[in-house]
Amino acid sequence: MAVTRGEQAGKANVGMAKEQMADLESLLEYNEIVRKMFANEYEGFQFYNAYALGKGFTVRKSYVEWNSDRTELTLRRYICSRHGCREEKYVKKEIKQRRPRDITRVGCPAKLVIAVDRNTGQWYVKDFIDQHNHPLAPTDLGCLLRSHRTISDEQKAEIVELGVARIRKHQIFEIMEMQYGGYDKVGYTSRDLYNFCHLYKQEIIAGGDAQTVISHLTEPFGDVVVFDSTYKTNRYNLPLVPFVGANHHYRTILFGCGIISHENIESYVWLLITFTEANVQKHHVSVITDGDLAMQMKEEFRIFMYDLCSIEEIERKWQAFLSKHEVTEDSWLYQMYEHYESCLTKVRRNEADDDANALQSEPFTEPDASILEINAKKRLMPNVFKAKVQFSVQAAKKCSLIEILDGDDTTEYIVGRIDRDIMNYVKCELSVEANLKGISCSCHKLQSLGTPCSHIFFGLGFRDESMLPDCCVLESLTAAFIASRSTEGYERIKRVLEQEAAVIMPNAGANEGKMYGPVLPQAPEVDCEEFRDVLDPMHVPGIGPRRKS
Repeated sequence: MAVTRGEQAGKANVGMAKEQMADLESLLEYNEIVRKMFANEYEGFQFYNAYALGKGFTVRKSYVEWNSDRTELTLRRYICSRHGCREEKYVKKEIKQRRPRDITRVGCPAKLVIAVDRNTGQWYVKDFIDQHNHPLAPTDLGCLLRSHRTISDEQKAEIVELGVARIRKHQIFEIMEMQYGGYDKVGYTSRDLYNFCHLYKQEIIAGGDAQTVISHLTEPFGDVVVFDSTYKTNRYNLPLVPFVGANHHYRTILFGCGIISHENIESYVWLLITFTEANVQKHHVSVITDGDLAMQMKEEFRIFMYDLCSIEEIERKWQAFLSKHEVTEDSWLYQMYEHYESCLTKVRRNEADDDANALQSEPFTEPDASILEINAKKRLMPNVFKAKVQFSVQAAKKCSLIEILDGDDTTEYIVGRIDRDIMNYVKCELSVEANLKGISCSCHKLQSLGTPCSHIFFGLGFRDESMLPDCCVLESLTAAFIASRSTEGYERIKRVLEQEAAVIMPNAGANEGKMYGPVLPQAPEVDCEEFRDVLDPMHVPGIGPRRKS
């Protein structure tokens, strides 16, 4: 016991020392900033904006003061972009006209105020607050925040030149990504590029250049050439099998894909096993396949693609194949080999944009929204909350209580919908103190879609619960996040999981040999060794369509 207390005391001392060190660093940083001097107001902004990038927030220009004859600035206040709040009159106007915009201002107190010294002409720091009441963005997302994005004059000129060459806007951004080494190095987002192109075109047309207007009008009314990407993908009769899913923003993501030589059971079983091994025995539910048997392919290319060899050998043979047939870099065949990574880059870029937006805003809720809805808004990603949860919250108002069934440690609510002749059973698991431990519903929307149904929200509201139970929130695992950031992180997490699997699998007991995903436990038992076909999960016998709220 003495040793344990000593260890606890040692840990407490270490923790206290770290806190004191952090406080000392913050104090030193504060003293350094308040002593800063700037040649002009713009230099002060550049400093604070660079500081904000390192911390993970974005800057907005605010209050200013002028000299007596209003010819020169004498004071400037820079604030965190989440400072202040949206005025009620604007919210009411938005409600009448359209769906209100997401809330970005949460009253953050962070600011930097600089003023000019009339004797020296230098700008000094008059006030500085570095406290935020919201999460700050990690380093890899800071570059996507508004004040840290800009299109330089050189980049604008390059965008215009590529546009004149009839290169589409999304392709222009892909070119920029390759040129700068990633979307986070470009300095602006694809939306910024689209906005610039739109404003640039407006300025040219507003200038009265008749020829420009005529050229602009001929673009949508000229001859149309359609490039069938599906044809290009499958012109050599190679079935492409992508493994897709949804991320925490309710966006489509690609887990991987494969090209198989024969559309038979053996090929698909091999592909599924290989994919499962690559995902450390994580068993997914849905497989989306795409195949086209209409096109014939050249014999040599068929032999090349069907050759079974290592990755290194494939790379060598591919280069030899391109050289032999003098395939140029602008050929679709050459570009197809790199197109997979290009698609992945776009998916990652979209997810990074969503992550940045989620850090800087939250969905709008009505002034009379329940505490439970407010809690759900704070715990779930904005896209998921707006697309799924708010619908269920509203649908819960159409529910009614039919009966209550009390058990020893459970309570079941039989819930009906006013507009439907269907009853659902909401089961609440209770602790000894009658507090809510978990909740489920017979409609299984929580298991199939990952968000609570209207019946669960009705049950929670009936119990006057103010927070969503943990079982209703699919948390993003820290380990998974680390593994997604680098190859080294992935390999490290993979080794740990393989070691755990080696311990758990021999002791699997009654479940040995069964591979269960989020939906499969409700299906008839399947012996994996005798598995002879790949079925669409929506058509597996015994699994009917889910009722949706």
